[in-house]
Amino acid sequence: MNSKIHKIHRCIVTLIGATLISVLVTSCDNSMTPNSAQVINIGLIAPLSGGSAASGQAIQRGMLLAIDEVNQAGGVLGRPLALVVRDVANDPPAGVAALRQLIDQHHIVAVFGGIFSPVMLAQLDLIHEQQIPLINTWGSVTAITRNNRDPNYAFRVSVSDEYADEFLGRYARDVIGVHQPALIADTSAWGDSNVQGLTRNLEALKMPITVVQRFAQGDTNLLGPVKAMMAAQADAVLMVANAPEGAAILRAMSTQNWKVPVISHWGISGGEFVLLAGVENAEGVLTLQTYSFLGTQSALGERVIENYHRRFQTRTAAEIRAPVGVAHGYDGVHLLALAIQQAASSDGPKVRAALENLGAYDGLVKRYAPAFTPERHDALIAADYLMAVWRNGQLLPAPQPRLPR
Repeated sequence: MNSKIHKIHRCIVTLIGATLISVLVTSCDNSMTPNSAQVINIGLIAPLSGGSAASGQAIQRGMLLAIDEVNQAGGVLGRPLALVVRDVANDPPAGVAALRQLIDQHHIVAVFGGIFSPVMLAQLDLIHEQQIPLINTWGSVTAITRNNRDPNYAFRVSVSDEYADEFLGRYARDVIGVHQPALIADTSAWGDSNVQGLTRNLEALKMPITVVQRFAQGDTNLLGPVKAMMAAQADAVLMVANAPEGAAILRAMSTQNWKVPVISHWGISGGEFVLLAGVENAEGVLTLQTYSFLGTQSALGERVIENYHRRFQTRTAAEIRAPVGVAHGYDGVHLLALAIQQAASSDGPKVRAALENLGAYDGLVKRYAPAFTPERHDALIAADYLMAVWRNGQLLPAPQPRLPR
């Protein structure tokens, strides 16, 4: 945070430990000076450093923009919202420890999740034991929300692999005209989820996968898997990777002068994909998204961009990194605030019940009508997704498929 923001937002506490960073942030004005008894704490556990730092930083910024708006309007139940953050990479035990700390030390009303699905999957037991709602803003593994728990405390304002695999498969066939795709995915729970889902969806579309290649997260020597996909004579690559590994795949394809369409899940947009891959290698890579700040915006979109520039000292929409994280963090906070207000309480079970029974809300990503129901804890479906494409280092909207709502 720069000095200007520090002066404006005076209620900041930073605790730095060996592996975790905690940031308590609340927006203040002259009519609302929070103290520990008043504040409603919201947790965020996401990567703020490392290869996927852009994702966590984007979620945090979207949440802060929404918290600003809520607090400037008088808070929730007359109390200001505050954000408490833990910097956690793809380390499930660290994610559970961070959640325990936020519950015990800061008495959070809810926790927001980041890009790493394995972390949230590991947290589900503690979330349900402590009856703390989880608002998932990026992780896409279907089982996070479809977890066979009753009552279910996990909610998602993000992509679900159940719908992402449908979207990617239909895009490959209907827009690109793919006939024999290859699939490359990491060996995490996220990769497993998409290998299963894409295999099932592509078989239903009469477009079976020619070859499946897997790699470990952190592996940046992916020439072997690329050569295997080439040998299978694939006419496109479906990619499930985060930014560092996705960039390595594109670099390996470049060394082999292999040029086929690459249709990627959205993990590569949560880090330094273009920097690591190179602008030329990233050019034309199609990437699943749910929102873009580029192009025509709604009145709300324009206002969020303006507030983003004011708070984070940017000038153009192209400087808003990892836009889906910003959008989901923003909408997630507003939905949570509505639930707390409707419940007339910050008690976890009451907030969970309210989340399942909210009225319509016009958010940044869509009109949620409603966001959730007792049977459905995913706010978005395939028809809400959009495809984007990397052009000159920027992620721009691409032609869209037609999907039923």
